[in-house]
Amino acid sequence: MGNRKTRLVLAILAIGCFLYIGRNYLDQLYRITDANLAMVGCVALVHLLTLWLQGLTVKWGLDAFENSISGTESFGLFVISSYANLLLPRSGVGTTAVYLNRVRKTSLIDYSSVVLVNGALFVLACSAAAGVYMGIDWLAGGNPLPIWLVTSILGLLIASVLAVIVDWRFLNRYRGPGCSLIKKLNHAMTQLRASRTRSISRMALAHFVLVFLRALRLYFAFWALGISMPFSGVLLMSVLGDLAFVFAITPGAVGFREAAIALAATQLGVPVSLALSVAVLDRLTFSLTVVITSQVLIAGGIQGSGSGWSSKRKSIICNEQVPKP
Repeated sequence: MGNRKTRLVLAILAIGCFLYIGRNYLDQLYRITDANLAMVGCVALVHLLTLWLQGLTVKWGLDAFENSISGTESFGLFVISSYANLLLPRSGVGTTAVYLNRVRKTSLIDYSSVVLVNGALFVLACSAAAGVYMGIDWLAGGNPLPIWLVTSILGLLIASVLAVIVDWRFLNRYRGPGCSLIKKLNHAMTQLRASRTRSISRMALAHFVLVFLRALRLYFAFWALGISMPFSGVLLMSVLGDLAFVFAITPGAVGFREAAIALAATQLGVPVSLALSVAVLDRLTFSLTVVITSQVLIAGGIQGSGSGWSSKRKSIICNEQVPKP
């Protein structure tokens, strides 16, 4: 409970700082009221597609442990997880862990290995896309990104590649605190890599597709406000906004994502106030999409693997009681 309160206080302080710093760049927010509703609908639809694909990455990871869930169920879990993240930073992993452990009898260690690999692949795909953009921009003689940002992106790329391809079984020699947990997690990671279902390959491909889809969602948000932007520029804004989730301590990376998009906007010659208005429209749309969809799923149940969610399962998700590993 103490950790939750600390995270909540830090999140509120961070949001307050972002609002104070960005107060001079909010003069274009009025444009949101004139947004093209058809394009806003496209933003929502693309976000639902990303949630579906993100859910599938969890399903494919669990397939390696012969603990399968349906595509519909994985979609529902990811929607609820996203809903929880809107309320409390990084709480969605816990809600999914509780459901899978209590309802599907999935080992917390197995699920944790899927989460870790998914996280590494997310960073890998985003940093690789940013790296490609930087390379093309450098060859074209464009405006180079700040050296600290280039270094950070390359560092994340190298770290994520190592996390995915390196065999970490040498850590089994560790005899300090938590050695038993590390051994179990290493075993699960090895099993996931060696899976005949080629789980990691499918998960990796999905994350690269997700990079494109999230950029497309932001592109539609620009279009909704009548702002013309090259897709390559929107891609840079999107991947920097995605990478902000790695460092964010606020619900849904609020503030961190907008700051990353504003940083990219300055490199592209786009007024920060315009970029922030688009980022806010994008956030409002995908947040509302998650809230509405999660309420529908909780109220109506999710049909998966031949059976729906019972009221007990809904209670598990809603109460977010996270057991200790």
